[in-house]
Amino acid sequence: MPKTLKFVITTLLLVLSPVAHSTTQAAAEAAVLAWLENIDSGQYEQAWENSSTLLQVPLSASMLARTVGLARRDFGVVESRRRTRVVRETSMPGAPFGDYMEFTFQTRFENKPQITETITPHLDGDTWKVSGYYVQ
Repeated sequence: MPKTLKFVITTLLLVLSPVAHSTTQAAAEAAVLAWLENIDSGQYEQAWENSSTLLQVPLSASMLARTVGLARRDFGVVESRRRTRVVRETSMPGAPFGDYMEFTFQTRFENKPQITETITPHLDGDTWKVSGYYVQ
């Protein structure tokens, strides 16, 4: 390959890489927010259907509803949610290697002024789908 063509390709990759990452992050965050909207409104079956197989295999839709319901039992309704952190990973504890992002939100609930929610989407085929949800 001629040096000038190699230079052009390398330059294009460097220029386009942040754009691709931004698009990927936006797609992952859209999946997370849609999933959270289902959870917030009690549509657990819909949330489960839009979850990664990594979440679906160990949890049925009713188990997801019970688990999230217990974790958020006394919180009340969501009043606000603000993303505070995003990290991209290639592995997560207990999960196969793959493409993951970890979104952290500071969330205000009716009865809890500050809760940290961590949601992990996984690239399942060519679609980002939630594979983990944790509240602290």
